[in-house]
Amino acid sequence: MNIEKLVEVVRNGGIAVIPTDTIYGIVGDATNIDVIHKVYEVKRRDYSKPLILMVASIDMLERYVDVIGELEKKLIDKYWPGKLTILFKKKDNVSDLITSGGDFVGIRYPDNNDIIEVISRLDKPLISTSCNISSKEVITDVGMLEDDISKYVSYVYDGGVLSNTSSTIVKVTDKIEIIREGELATLIRKEFSGDIR
Repeated sequence: MNIEKLVEVVRNGGIAVIPTDTIYGIVGDATNIDVIHKVYEVKRRDYSKPLILMVASIDMLERYVDVIGELEKKLIDKYWPGKLTILFKKKDNVSDLITSGGDFVGIRYPDNNDIIEVISRLDKPLISTSCNISSKEVITDVGMLEDDISKYVSYVYDGGVLSNTSSTIVKVTDKIEIIREGELATLIRKEFSGDIR
């Protein structure tokens, strides 16, 4: 991955397609309203469907979420960086566009040193979502990328064929609620058996 190029693209308000922990995703500056709109429009994604954030540290996470509870800390210690997205109560500096007007934002700490380096250099989160046209097949190989998306993208990194395994999404209140199964769901149920809703 050309880290310098990706940082430059994101800083200048562009979007990129890169491999994430799971599938190929569109990424961009999560603090730039124009970029958030661009991602929705390029994907033809309904604004009622939220995006997620990727962070590069717990310090960065704390800048964008209201509270990190004890159960969330245990999940973070066990499964971050990795294929776990956690829904947190957001701070006001997270755009309502990202959360579709909701109070919670999905955040992942990716298990990818290049992406972490990019986020660290930007000192702000990346928005992330799959790089397919909404309702179409997810992209596990850049050869599958449609022209309707690629013409709006300023940088594409070919990381080979990916596994197409979804991240697990959880939300924590007094218990852990598994919102999307993903490959970690079974492990979480086993590890946190007394804390699952």
